[in-house]
Amino acid sequence: LNHTVDPIIVGASVIAIKYADGILMCTDTLASFGSMARYKNIPRMAAIGNSTLIGASGEYSDFQEIIRLLREKEQEDFIQHDNIKLSAAHYASYLSSILYGKRNKGNPLYNSIAIAGIINDQQYLAYLDLYGTHVLADYVTTGFAAHLCKPLLGNEWRPDLTESEAKQLVESCMRTLWYRDARASNRIQFAKVTREGITFEDPYVLQSEWGYDSYKTYSLNPLYA
Repeated sequence: LNHTVDPIIVGASVIAIKYADGILMCTDTLASFGSMARYKNIPRMAAIGNSTLIGASGEYSDFQEIIRLLREKEQEDFIQHDNIKLSAAHYASYLSSILYGKRNKGNPLYNSIAIAGIINDQQYLAYLDLYGTHVLADYVTTGFAAHLCKPLLGNEWRPDLTESEAKQLVESCMRTLWYRDARASNRIQFAKVTREGITFEDPYVLQSEWGYDSYKTYSLNPLYA
């Protein structure tokens, strides 16, 4: 059987937003086996070349296949030795075609993807899914973040955000996911793409507060009796 018929090892949300000097992307580092928090230190972002950053939720082995395909394409481009480098837009278009083709053959790659890069000093950020959908946006959310965090980003995002402000906004979204999404983790990792290149930060554990009365008295609420 060569087809992925049911995602098994799955990553949760990805959040990526443009800010004044680049694009910031964040994921947690958890890959779940069903409802089990199986792998707690899994990177869900990767660099393709020096200027393209990709992050994905969904089936982890399919994400690994996507990275293999994109790095194979990067190698083909390098071999041409023509002083022309593929950009994030090229990789996104290429991947969109692959996703659409595999979906049509009943063998989809079960992922929702954010691709970010800098093209001619302009930020490029795209969302792709297993159907081949390819949408450009100022901020991208996948997984449960598309339901819980998009309103938060819509209220607070602006194009002149500093890196610190963008990080604070995304961190607040990741904290909301930690509280509300059963497949999320409080161990998160940031990466950014700027005109200088791609930088990955070390993962760290979010600060959280579970002492609220609404949490402590949840089982006493007559609505849930």
